[in-house]
Amino acid sequence: MGIQYFMTPKQKYLFDLRGYLHLENALTAQELSDTQKAIERLVQSPPDELPPGIGHGGEGFSNGFSADKSLEALTLHPVTWPIIKELTANKPRFNRGSLVVNTHHRREMTPLHCAGEGFRWTRRYDVKNRQIFTNDIVVFFYFTDVYPGDGGLVVLPGSHKRAFERPGNLFFPNPENPDAALHPALVNVTPKAGDVVIITEMLTHGVLVWKPQNRDRRFLILRYKTHFFQDERGLRDAFPPEVMARLSPETKALAAYAEPWEEKDIVKHDGVTLT
Repeated sequence: MGIQYFMTPKQKYLFDLRGYLHLENALTAQELSDTQKAIERLVQSPPDELPPGIGHGGEGFSNGFSADKSLEALTLHPVTWPIIKELTANKPRFNRGSLVVNTHHRREMTPLHCAGEGFRWTRRYDVKNRQIFTNDIVVFFYFTDVYPGDGGLVVLPGSHKRAFERPGNLFFPNPENPDAALHPALVNVTPKAGDVVIITEMLTHGVLVWKPQNRDRRFLILRYKTHFFQDERGLRDAFPPEVMARLSPETKALAAYAEPWEEKDIVKHDGVTLT
């Protein structure tokens, strides 16, 4: 099966130019409602009543995507799935999925970072024959609104094509000051509930302190690599046995490793419904 091209010319241009896409209204009203309810149930659950394999630490729920089928289905969502296939040359592997709930209580920002810093050259971003390829992708599904000045995701557009190491603290000379003015080179991405943001991990990004005291920021982080990518986890299941046991066959297939020359059956389907 040859590579199928699903990204529009505008999406390709913007992703190549900036290193990220912000897709508005990716979720239907029903999908948004179902996922919001599932997240609220998870947030309200006592620690000893969380689904097996889901851990709660800080502001995150590790493996939170597996708490409900409405969340698990986002790993193969019809808006993002074709783009993930195209960016990985039809060789995607679902690597990790966590739920984050940001509140104003945490006064520390996540410093700017990206894959490839420190001379770890296993991550790639290339363009050849008008085809974008990247082997490390992060997808953020949002379930609450983010407005300018709230905080949250911040990116350095175009940095995924850098040829030099970023000097320490460049653009954030004092990262311990959460109220410092944002450097004009940076963009604070402000999605609304139902939006999705896709980035290459090669893009320099961080997280500003969440400032609103009357509402939080809820989003799902889904990570994809090529199905032959070997990272520090090695060739083993990405998820605990308790999580794997409740995943649908389609999600298990997406999370499976394969050889570079292989093509998994899951990529032959454009629209995937969990069974």
